[in-house]
Amino acid sequence: MEYTALEIDGLKEIINIGGGNAATSISLLVNRRIDMRVPEVEILSYEEMYEQVMQDSEEVYAVSSQIVGDIGGMFLFVLSQETAERMTEYMVGSQQSSVEVTNSAVMEMTNILSNSFLNAIGKLLEKQLISSLPMMQYDYFGAVISSIYMALDQYDDQVLVIRNEFFYDKERLDASLFFIPEMGVIQKILTALGI
Repeated sequence: MEYTALEIDGLKEIINIGGGNAATSISLLVNRRIDMRVPEVEILSYEEMYEQVMQDSEEVYAVSSQIVGDIGGMFLFVLSQETAERMTEYMVGSQQSSVEVTNSAVMEMTNILSNSFLNAIGKLLEKQLISSLPMMQYDYFGAVISSIYMALDQYDDQVLVIRNEFFYDKERLDASLFFIPEMGVIQKILTALGI
């Protein structure tokens, strides 16, 4: 499906609000100012995702959280191991953290991020939206995307990806939050925006 420039701008605006809420939430969690770049809204094929977003062979922490209710889709928070360890250090105040502590910290961050986004989208749509408990895996990016793609029953080659990137002291954190909506969700958001 093709989207007009106005529709893409509208999507960016609502996701920008959600991302701003998410960045504020992370800042409070790690006690450091975290900034967010204006989101990218792209419709990509499988191959383009791996070319433009991340190599399919790159190992990442990936935490997925499914949206339940009238709005369906998935949040996916993807971090490099280095970023996961650094964010854990910010949260717990120690450079030496076990794998279990890092996993727990990353899960908590994702839970806060996804709910910040859902609150913003839910206010716009005047619906209460909730996410499932997050599930984490450490795997290749390609394997992560493939499993989510199949879980959402999205068999179309085109995937709408809304991506936010976060920064600390102007340094890019190697972490991105993706919102991968089910079919029809974007139209609901555009209708609520009056576009």
